[in-house]
Amino acid sequence: MRLELREGRLLLFGDFTYRNIKEFQRRVKNLTFDEIDVRNAKILDTSFIVFLLKTGKEIVASDKQKELIDIVRGNLRDRPLKVKKRGFFYEVGFLTVEKLKELYCFLVFLGEIFVKSLGLFLNPKRFRFKMIVKDIELMGFNAIPILTTISFLIGAVIAYHGSVRLKQFGANIFVVDLVSISILRELGPLIVAILLAGRSASSYTTQIGIMKVTEEIDVIRTMGVEPFDVLVFPKIVSMLVSVPLLIILADISGVIGGMVVAKLSLGVTPKDFILRLHHAISLKTFLAGLLKAPAFAFLIATIGSFKGFRTEKNVESIGKSVTISVVDSIFAVIIADAIFSVLFRWLGI
Repeated sequence: MRLELREGRLLLFGDFTYRNIKEFQRRVKNLTFDEIDVRNAKILDTSFIVFLLKTGKEIVASDKQKELIDIVRGNLRDRPLKVKKRGFFYEVGFLTVEKLKELYCFLVFLGEIFVKSLGLFLNPKRFRFKMIVKDIELMGFNAIPILTTISFLIGAVIAYHGSVRLKQFGANIFVVDLVSISILRELGPLIVAILLAGRSASSYTTQIGIMKVTEEIDVIRTMGVEPFDVLVFPKIVSMLVSVPLLIILADISGVIGGMVVAKLSLGVTPKDFILRLHHAISLKTFLAGLLKAPAFAFLIATIGSFKGFRTEKNVESIGKSVTISVVDSIFAVIIADAIFSVLFRWLGI
């Protein structure tokens, strides 16, 4: 079901049956129009025609559609239309099926990515190096100020709350272990991933969604250029480059934040902090956080691009796609982080 509003006329595209009357009501609630054009509707059943007649709007239809509308109008009783409310279990089942359909489409999208990536590696001339560098600047370099600030504050907060208990046991120096291990293994990568999920995934979805609404993607195909080469692959590569570097930066900022609070609250000097840091963490601790970077980067880039291509050709759908993109990206990142935690425990990392 797709709707377009043109000069006071509401154009209907797709299937319109009793199943989507409620959805139609929700989407036209705040729209102002005098006519409803159903000539482009693929499926138009009698229940939906009854609903349209009850709206009192003028209906623009083809000759065959007019015959059906006249038949329905002739048999229409003068009573208010009642839309049957869906039960709780129906809604749960319906949403579950919709999510499974979306998951299937996402898996198909991943398959296309792997197949077309192989084609790119076999033909390096199709690489868009300028677009990759530009995206690294926009999504990676420009995120440094807010990332360092957030990481510094989180490291400071962890050290501050930990200092309350450590003072009681005279274990001030162990604030180094608390801050460094928590930041390097979990919080550093997670902060970067969640920040980019809100910042980059939404940007990718918006960019591709607007291009789909304005039919720029069709223009790209007409020019003989594969949209994947321009809109998807540069984003994936830029994320794969940016995320590991940002995680390292977040780790450093978080540890410095903990060092500052350790000096102010516990009297642990920066020299003692650094000396203890060598004993508190190992290469495995650092790599445990860094190994998550490729998975987080790939999820953020692919989900953001996927939601952009799934956007319908109307402005309302762009906002909805951006919201879902951010939520799904954060959800996927947290699930991936949980899976990594279990794997690292099994592997003894």
